[in-house]
Amino acid sequence: MPVITPEVQATLRPQSVSEVCVTCRRRTVKLAILYLLIAAFGVAAAVWAYHYFQPAVLTHPDFDAAAVTGAPEVEERYGYSTLQVDENYSVMLCGVPANDGQNVAFYLTNPADNGVWFRAEVLSGDGEILASTGVLRQGEYLPSIALSQPLTERETAVTVRIVAYEPDTWQSRGNVNLNLTLYLDFS
Repeated sequence: MPVITPEVQATLRPQSVSEVCVTCRRRTVKLAILYLLIAAFGVAAAVWAYHYFQPAVLTHPDFDAAAVTGAPEVEERYGYSTLQVDENYSVMLCGVPANDGQNVAFYLTNPADNGVWFRAEVLSGDGEILASTGVLRQGEYLPSIALSQPLTERETAVTVRIVAYEPDTWQSRGNVNLNLTLYLDFS
């Protein structure tokens, strides 16, 4: 047992019922500081997350200004036909398109009864983009697509990638790749 000397006993006084003990006060201050630090950390984490993890803004492609309303009349020798992707998704284009080495007459058509909007990219055998169109709405077609660089070979293998979108929402409806051969100056 501790020994209480008369000097210590003179400094001791009974605790008032209305006062909070020193130990409880210190514990309350420590908890308050801890809660403030946790709140400050939470606010800092929220600001950091807002700054670094903002969702990307969707920028959809433009509609093609050269699009023509209606359906084209194409000679049979160009292989103009319909590719049915699914029930509400089809594409019409020439399988053996006429060209002058720079402009290719695909007659890319989005049928009027289609359930998608789409655009096309013409890719070289290496995957380099040779041409790209804007978006075609239902009932529109593009008579020709200009290549970024002229054809140099008599036969050039290309891939026509069709990128489809849900109308108005711009959600993807899938891509279709068509492998074709372009014949230089075919008419």
